Amino acid sequence: MYSKNILLTNDDGIDGEGLLELEKKLSEVCNVYVLAPSSNRSAVSSQLTMHYPLKIEKRGDNRFACFGSPVDCVITALRSDLFGVRFDAVFSGINKGANLGTDIIYSGTAAAARQAVLYKIPGIAVSLESFDGIWKYSALADFCAKNLEKLISLCTDELFVSLNACSSDKYKEAVISPLCIRDYRDMVSIIKAPDDKLYSFFKGGNIQSKGVDGCDAYISESGRIAISRIYAEPVCAAYDTEPLSFQF
Repeated sequence: MYSKNILLTNDDGIDGEGLLELEKKLSEVCNVYVLAPSSNRSAVSSQLTMHYPLKIEKRGDNRFACFGSPVDCVITALRSDLFGVRFDAVFSGINKGANLGTDIIYSGTAAAARQAVLYKIPGIAVSLESFDGIWKYSALADFCAKNLEKLISLCTDELFVSLNACSSDKYKEAVISPLCIRDYRDMVSIIKAPDDKLYSFFKGGNIQSKGVDGCDAYISESGRIAISRIYAEPVCAAYDTEPLSFQF
């Protein structure tokens, strides 16, 4: 047994190739416990299940599938005796697709890492992008395993960590990066069906990223690993020093 216990989850589902590769690499340096959604739960953000029980299936030694969201998985693992251990960190991923900048609002992958920090446990989200349809997870998973202690140290009681990289056999550098802003350029079509009911169909657009040269999108697209430290709690804007007068 190793000294550290790591909970592994994702939002692509327990059979996701990225999770399996990260599980394999992390298992070489720590004790890995898997509780991940039973199927794809992408873009569910911090959705959690409160009003009905969740089905949990055993999928192997210290491996379980949860019929809920990534946040459900983290809450169940950290607030129950399912595994009977104290966790030193939560890893979420490796996600199939980037979670850059604005993506973090919607990402189930990032939400799992955020939930860990809300429970005062280090949370690390890991995401990979591919521009040619070839998904190479091994090098990024290997980076996480080799730098386990450093990645955990970047978390605090307030901050979780998000890693982004493009699919590659190797990386030349990892850089602490600010977040970009994403313009999704998406649309919704409203269709009236033969049953006279209206249905909406979401259409993804050509995503545009903007930000400074050192932002997460710029770093990852340049062949490096972007590491961003993100507040788990909402951060309020500074209060105006002048009192406001409201009408009632």
